[in-house]
Amino acid sequence: MPARRFSLFLALRYLKPKRTFLSIITLISILGVTLGVMVLILVISVMTGFERELERKVVGFDAHVVVTSSTAIDDWAAVSRRAEALPEVVAVAPYVQGPVLVEFNHRRVAPKIRAIDPELEEKVTSIKDFIVDGSYDLDGDKTVIGSELARILGVQVGDRVTLFSPGHITR
Repeated sequence: MPARRFSLFLALRYLKPKRTFLSIITLISILGVTLGVMVLILVISVMTGFERELERKVVGFDAHVVVTSSTAIDDWAAVSRRAEALPEVVAVAPYVQGPVLVEFNHRRVAPKIRAIDPELEEKVTSIKDFIVDGSYDLDGDKTVIGSELARILGVQVGDRVTLFSPGHITR
């Protein structure tokens, strides 16, 4: 208890001026510390929110675990069933990915395309959250194009693009 009294005595002695109730230097010091703590709390809050948002966008766009092969997996349904049987696995969504040639208004780009099952993909990733224009409708000959590819090609929702896929040539 005596140490606490001494600390309070010392603080009051240097914060309280001799002639007036509160000096301008004391006021500036208290406001400076208050402002510094407030800015520190604000920055920590913003950085935590930024980290969560970045994690949601990076992790939410792709699956946590991806089983791949250098060639097409012939019995992908069996691999899918084996993965789903594991207790840690929440959902499985097979896909095929490869290079294609995309053409629109005489502009050609060679991105990778991913063929998915829309219903299964929703269980693995939050792809609907990333749709900027249009809707997540892959019925028939519809596709979803990334915003950067759409910008490069000048594609809008409803435009028709042409895809060329290199097929396997067997002799």
